[in-house]
Amino acid sequence: MNIRDITKNIKWHEEASTSTKSRTVRRIQTMADAIEAQFPAVRYCNQIKLKHMEYLKYAWFDNEGFAPSTMADYTRAMRLMIKALGKDRHWFGHLGLVQDPTRGGRRVVSRVTKTRSRNRR
Repeated sequence: MNIRDITKNIKWHEEASTSTKSRTVRRIQTMADAIEAQFPAVRYCNQIKLKHMEYLKYAWFDNEGFAPSTMADYTRAMRLMIKALGKDRHWFGHLGLVQDPTRGGRRVVSRVTKTRSRNRR
């Protein structure tokens, strides 16, 4: 699956290393390929739905046998992927990805830009 539409919306901070960028993009590509392998009708990233992300979180992560730290890395990449698709308001609650801002955590080294409508006057 071509994830160019996802990656073009991701903006990286200057202090983000190239290895962090490439690992995150590689994880997003791996998850997109897993969705395409399980659901052959999904060939483009704009066809990804909540049920596909639920498959990743509840079935694919367990079947792959990831270590907890690797699973956390894939979860961060999944959050970024969902934000880049523009579905974060609706999907984070269903997937249990809502973060409590008082808990802290890793520094954010990327953000997602919002695209404006081209027909806007």
